[in-house]
Amino acid sequence: MEIWALWDAMGAAIVLGGTLLATFLACGRREITAALQSLGALAKPRFDYEKARAEIACDVEEIRHDGLLRAHPLHTSDREIASVSDALIHDRSLRSLLATHEHCQQARQRGRLAALAPIRQAAEMAPVFGMAGTLFSLSQMQVGEMEDARLLASVAMAIVTTLYGLLLANLAFHPLARLLERRMLAEEEDRRRLIDWLTMQLAPSCPPMTMPMPLGRAG
Repeated sequence: MEIWALWDAMGAAIVLGGTLLATFLACGRREITAALQSLGALAKPRFDYEKARAEIACDVEEIRHDGLLRAHPLHTSDREIASVSDALIHDRSLRSLLATHEHCQQARQRGRLAALAPIRQAAEMAPVFGMAGTLFSLSQMQVGEMEDARLLASVAMAIVTTLYGLLLANLAFHPLARLLERRMLAEEEDRRRLIDWLTMQLAPSCPPMTMPMPLGRAG
């Protein structure tokens, strides 16, 4: 069988174009932008716990030695670590560090949901437009007035568009959504590990009144 026999330009346009249009209309610009940014981030190195830890290790050791009151912000290329460092130094409190981390964590969660929504929507829409392409092709069939070759072409398009929808959903959009989600959750776990390590390292240097409250205890 020749692979080119599976290609139908009009069928591909119906399935892919309809899927993308329906996704844009359903999700809107904000979520589409978040999805595109997340897809672009796949080409960049993901957050590296060991590298980030090594980058701030010297500054953390200085804070442990000199104390929090004389501390300077951590030197880092990561915006979130810089934010939690600024909060720590500004308020001289681990509470502020943890609160800033939690705020960033919530923002990442919102961004993750926004980025995944269009891709999951597209995965749902692709089979629908595969069926739409099939119905469109069948609607063009007029058996009594068509030559055999044109009739066979219409039948082929009807079958191929259904195939396009299934392949687009299960070999493109669903795997892509899972890839993005795994990468985002892995980054979330690495960032949590880094904050836990940073908190443990700096705890002895913080005044007792600035230590974070144990979970389950009232203030």
